[in-house]
Amino acid sequence: MNIQVIKEADAPAIPKKRSRAAEELLAALDRLRKDEVLKLDPDTGKSVRGLKTGVGRITKSAGVKVTTWDDGMSVYVKK
Repeated sequence: MNIQVIKEADAPAIPKKRSRAAEELLAALDRLRKDEVLKLDPDTGKSVRGLKTGVGRITKSAGVKVTTWDDGMSVYVKK
């Protein structure tokens, strides 16, 4: 074993842990077929806009390209 002391700036960034919801979304997207679309409903008290924003953040950080849209009540996601 080789132990070194280095500057924090020289170390790689600490990986961010994904939430369970993020993992579930990415798994669902991975299983999505070409002719299928995910329909996501916000939790009680949450907004469609917030859900759509969250989907964008999760997919962008995972490097997954998607198209999202909403009908004012649900968010739809297509790979």
